[in-house]
Amino acid sequence: MTERKGLRTRLRNWWRRVTRKDETGPAGTPEPADDPESPDTPALGQAAQGEVAVELPPVEQTLSVAADGDVFAFELVPHFRWSSQEMTLDVLRERAALHEEAARGKLLRRAWSVARACDAGDPVAAEKAVNRELRGGWCYHDEKGLIRCRPSVRMRMDPALREHVLPFHLAEVRMEKEHRLGKLKADQVQVLTERWLQVMSELELLGTLGAAERRLLVPFAAALADEDFFKVMQALKNTRRNGAEALADVLTAATKHHEQVGLFEYANAYDKALSEFCRQMGLNPFSWVDTVGDVGELAP
Repeated sequence: MTERKGLRTRLRNWWRRVTRKDETGPAGTPEPADDPESPDTPALGQAAQGEVAVELPPVEQTLSVAADGDVFAFELVPHFRWSSQEMTLDVLRERAALHEEAARGKLLRRAWSVARACDAGDPVAAEKAVNRELRGGWCYHDEKGLIRCRPSVRMRMDPALREHVLPFHLAEVRMEKEHRLGKLKADQVQVLTERWLQVMSELELLGTLGAAERRLLVPFAAALADEDFFKVMQALKNTRRNGAEALADVLTAATKHHEQVGLFEYANAYDKALSEFCRQMGLNPFSWVDTVGDVGELAP
């Protein structure tokens, strides 16, 4: 009877310390004994045992819980925090080691149903769901006193699934980095090209560069800005030149057979071809006419 009464008193004192700390007076003041004759009641003036906690070294073996669909599984790494208000640190460490295997089994049972509702490709969401289920933990009524176990888990993707999705994630990372690098390179090339165009315009006394002048000078400025950009602009320049040569061939053939069309149609086609040629070469149409006129005005 005395042993039963002592256990009841011990549990009642522990519960009051947890739920009614504000009613026991200043910190460090012991609660009054409910049963002075009980052998489990601390002596008058003796401070109550404070809570001690311990975390045992992690076990290398991981647990496995099935994911949604029962095809893949999560790798589960358990972690336990043990605490007690009735044991010393050494005793708690010893008793926790005895209960750890049972705690791993209980954790696995509670985590199993939660993990089976989670996507195998999202271990982060599964980890959060399982830890919500384990929040609060549970207690063991050990012969040395009450022990509280607070479990938590870390979860990893199934190795088979991880190996399958790894190339896709690597490709995604590479594409993002290449995209970012390409934007940075394009910005720098633009700044350098514009700077070299400004230098060229100042040295040539061109003043403000128009569309035709820029079209003519950009391939040369590109050679000073970036090698890859220069290759592209050089190819564009060659394409335009080939187009201009094709137009010249058409004009040459037209001069030989202009009698087959009217004079107005021939002049109109020639004017359009000449304008396109000037645009391709970076010249203003009929600029040569203005130049001849200026020379004539200067002549005595």
